[in-house]
Amino acid sequence: MMNLTLWRLLTLVSFFGLMLAIIVWNGWLTPIQYLNRGVEIAILEFPLLFFVRGLIHADRDKHIALTLLSLVYFFLGVWFIFAPEESWYGYVLTLLSLGLYLGSFFYVRTLDKIAETEADD
Repeated sequence: MMNLTLWRLLTLVSFFGLMLAIIVWNGWLTPIQYLNRGVEIAILEFPLLFFVRGLIHADRDKHIALTLLSLVYFFLGVWFIFAPEESWYGYVLTLLSLGLYLGSFFYVRTLDKIAETEADD
């Protein structure tokens, strides 16, 4: 049960940290801006908004889908690492998306192991 709480906490911190990092960087800190700030934030935040309710209510299926979505943000972070003006943003996105992936993956895995042991009893 302790591991389940740990993985869930990692998922929540990484998810909301990713949302916050996108808003703060694109809203205030970005050195260069190719699109309107609001449009860029909306494009990057929109896919995450579908998962807020499911994540808060610990929906197993949303966690599975979130592992796949986190890979998109991971690749986006790696892409930003190679942009000299935005490399810090890339490191933050990469770290948070990796935490989101690991937290979601191991949360579902631990949840399935608990369900499997309860079914065996």
